Amino acid sequence: MHLLNKKNIHHLLFAILGILLIGFYPDQSPDEVYYLGIHPLILLIFIAITTIGLGHGALDGKIVWELSIKKKSRYQIYLIYLIIVLVSILIWIAFPTIGLFILFLMSIYHFGDSDLKKYSLNKLQKITWGFLVTMIPIFFHAETVNLIFFNLAEYQMNKLIITCIQILFIVCLIGWFRVAYKKTLWSETSVLFMLLISGYFLDPLFWFGYYFCFYHGMRALMNHHFQLKKDLIWMIIFTAPVLIVWLICNEFIQVSFIGLLFPSLFALTVAHMQLDNIIKLVHVR
Repeated sequence: MHLLNKKNIHHLLFAILGILLIGFYPDQSPDEVYYLGIHPLILLIFIAITTIGLGHGALDGKIVWELSIKKKSRYQIYLIYLIIVLVSILIWIAFPTIGLFILFLMSIYHFGDSDLKKYSLNKLQKITWGFLVTMIPIFFHAETVNLIFFNLAEYQMNKLIITCIQILFIVCLIGWFRVAYKKTLWSETSVLFMLLISGYFLDPLFWFGYYFCFYHGMRALMNHHFQLKKDLIWMIIFTAPVLIVWLICNEFIQVSFIGLLFPSLFALTVAHMQLDNIIKLVHVR
C-alpha cells in the first residue's frame, strides 16, 4: 500500500487538525452553547457541520439526479425524501427521547457502515467501530452529555446505564484492536487513537463537530469521488437552506443551536439512510 494515498493523507491531516484543536481549545467549557448563546469556536463547528458535515448528505441530490432519467421520477424521489425529513422532525418534536435513542442506534450503524465502506469487514466489525465513535463522548464526559440530553429531551442517563456503556466500550475497544491486528488496519487505528485523545480533551459537542465533519463527512465525500467544481452546487443547494433556518430559529424563535442541530441530524439521517429504498420504490412503480 502506498503511504501517500488519499486515505492516509486524509488520516494524517485529520490527526494534525486534532492536535491543533486540542492546543487552541479554550480552557473554559462553553456551557452557553447548550442554551441560547453560542461560543465563537462552537459557531465555527456548527458552520462546518452545516457545510462539510451535512455536505456529504447533499450528494443524495446528485445521486438521485444521475440515477433517474425521467424528471417525474426525480421529483417523486425528492418529494418522498422531503416528506421523510418532515415526518422525522415531527416524531422528534412529539417524542424527543425516542428520537434521541433512535439517533444513537442509527449513528452506531451508519458511522460504522460509512467510515468503513470499502473495507472487507463484516457487519459486527463495522458496528464495533460505529459504537466506539458514537460513545466516545459518553465514555469521557458523561455528565456533559447528560446536560446535552436534558436540553434536548429532558432525559438523563443514570449511573447504571453510563457504567454499562463504559464497560461495553472497553470490550469493543479490545475487539477492534483484535480486528486491526488481523486485518492490519493500523492507519484506521491511529485515527481511533486520535479520536480517543481528542475526545478526552475536547467538549463533547466540539469533538462531535471535529469527527463528523473532518473524518466522517470527508470520508463519505471521498467514497463518492467528490469533485469541487462539479459537486459544490449540490452542497450549496442542500446546506444553505439548513443554515439559514438554523440562524432564523436561533435569532427569532429563541431555539438553541443544539436544539436545532440534533433534530435536524436525526431527520436528515433517516432520509439519507432510506435513499436506496426510496429509489427502488419509485423505479419499481
